[in-house]
Amino acid sequence: MEQDKWLYHNSLKWKGEKKADLRFVESSQEIEVATPPEFGGHEGIISPEDLFVSSANVCFMTTLLGTIKNMGVELISYESEAEGILETVDKMKIFTKIIIKPRIKARETEDKIRMILGHAEKRCLVANSMKTRVIIEPEIEIL
Repeated sequence: MEQDKWLYHNSLKWKGEKKADLRFVESSQEIEVATPPEFGGHEGIISPEDLFVSSANVCFMTTLLGTIKNMGVELISYESEAEGILETVDKMKIFTKIIIKPRIKARETEDKIRMILGHAEKRCLVANSMKTRVIIEPEIEIL
């Protein structure tokens, strides 16, 4: 029987001011997190807003990589940038959209790469779990 439920754990330890250490239980990795400077926090520390946008970026990449592998496509390189737009809507701050800009180099037809991009966009579980609209703006180079 296929598993249909997974759990992901993390823990926080407050360090004073608006900072904490975030520990990912399964990997034992830890990063410092804080309120961003625009909301009275700290420069140069990862914020929840950074993590939110980056989770969509990473999930799209891993979904795409899995699809590329399953389709037998030779990927030469992959890089991407993501930008989250945070706005005030009805007196609440929300991310209205995240734009992911993947740069893909592959040995395949552009049509097939675009088909794979569409598949990954539909299957990205993090983006599917967000209320925020996630937009993919790819740059494709065929070698």
